[in-house]
Amino acid sequence: MQNTQTLVAQYLEAFNETDADRRRELLEALHTPDCTYTDPHVDLKGAAQIDGFIEQTQARFPGFTFTLGGPIDAHHNQTRFQWHAGPDDKPDTYVGFEVILTEDGRIRNVYGFMDAAPVA
Repeated sequence: MQNTQTLVAQYLEAFNETDADRRRELLEALHTPDCTYTDPHVDLKGAAQIDGFIEQTQARFPGFTFTLGGPIDAHHNQTRFQWHAGPDDKPDTYVGFEVILTEDGRIRNVYGFMDAAPVA
């Protein structure tokens, strides 16, 4: 299995990549063809749908950056980590965590959860 630190760094890099062509390259390299991404708001299948979700997220939250929010925990083909997202002056505007399941060193499934968000 790919080094989990590298996997998570590349995963976050894809969420932060604003160049559409580069982001698609990252997503296709990271994910299996039948990958899924599920969080409280979406249930996606395939890198193209994940790419569309990231593009919409970037449009909705311009200037936000996703960063690692703490240590990475991994065993077998499972990785979990907390992330922060926000602008430079408030990088933890949103806090969540992901559970990633891998297959042959690539991401097969992502399960996302929200820990903190601004009050509407």
